[in-house]
Amino acid sequence: MESYVRVVGQALLFFPVAAAVIALPFLIHHYRKYGSMTFARFFLSYSFVLYSICAYFLVILPLPSREAVAQMTGPSVQLLPFSFFRDLSKETGFLLTDPSTYLPALLSNFTLQFVFNIALLVPLGFYLRYYFRRKMLAAVCISLGVSLFFELTQLSGLYGLYPRAYRLFDVDDLLCNTLGGFLGYVLTGPLLRILPNRDEIDEKSFRKGERVTFTRRCLSFFVDLLFVSLLGSLLAVFVSFGAWSFALAYLLYFGLLQWAWKGKSLGKRLTKICVVNRDGTRVLLWRCLLRYGLLCAFVVAYGGVAQLLSLAFAATGASRLVYLFFIALWFLAGIFLFLLETVLNRSSKSGRDYLYGRISGTRLMSTVLRQPAEPPAVSG
Repeated sequence: MESYVRVVGQALLFFPVAAAVIALPFLIHHYRKYGSMTFARFFLSYSFVLYSICAYFLVILPLPSREAVAQMTGPSVQLLPFSFFRDLSKETGFLLTDPSTYLPALLSNFTLQFVFNIALLVPLGFYLRYYFRRKMLAAVCISLGVSLFFELTQLSGLYGLYPRAYRLFDVDDLLCNTLGGFLGYVLTGPLLRILPNRDEIDEKSFRKGERVTFTRRCLSFFVDLLFVSLLGSLLAVFVSFGAWSFALAYLLYFGLLQWAWKGKSLGKRLTKICVVNRDGTRVLLWRCLLRYGLLCAFVVAYGGVAQLLSLAFAATGASRLVYLFFIALWFLAGIFLFLLETVLNRSSKSGRDYLYGRISGTRLMSTVLRQPAEPPAVSG
């Protein structure tokens, strides 16, 4: 059992890396469907990822050396069903007529391995019923498919990494894993009375998705800046605008292209938001140019003041400590004003935007459409 605990520990260490890899695609998918991220959905999704990693690691680890596997001569496949019950007495000394053998047999590694194979896919049955809303037959078939994938992974020698299978392909494992998925599905039934209702989670997500949150803004803007950088690099190489290439790319992308795409840049398409006039109609070209021209001007002016402070203190010969104090004060003032605007926008019920949006007469609007509720899973 210590090896199983060690494998789970390795999965927990590996999980942050896996989470970082899947985070961006997951956020984009979630925002495109619901327009928001609720804690309940975040927890369910990421706990499912964690479970999947742990289950996979438990199947493939610990990994032996290639030399040790090459020297193995035992069978690779066991196709006789219910061999556990046939081998129970031989492996554990269990005798049905001798109660003193019950507890040692129950606590033996042979029996614990059997129980583990059942428990391995119990959580999968829970997720299939509660989170993915699959029916019982579908859940059983998926559990069987996952178990078959695990067994074939072992039979293939970890996809050819080893010269032969380093673990036994056992039909009993298929039966136990599938039984575990079925038990997880059945045991989820009583839990549905106390767990948050999936329809309520979806409704909360859609309600939150009707507002353009700060996270959606940041994700959208980050994706857009990647494309602006790419466009600016292409202009610098093929058109030779020099230092103006990125400024031109910025105005072309956020101005002309975004207006032509009805207020939806590539980042905004991914996060299901768009720029509109204050009354919700299609954004005008000059308003689109003004909005993002002002945003660029504010950022440049903010950095320009910091540069002027640097030049002023260099010319007057003031101490470095005084210079750092005023620079820090300037940046803290900018951060404070930005946070104040963010709080006011979030608390406003009228779709209040940042200053550059109010001046240009534009705002961001969510384009998420409510979808029909999925039917709840039934046990038939």
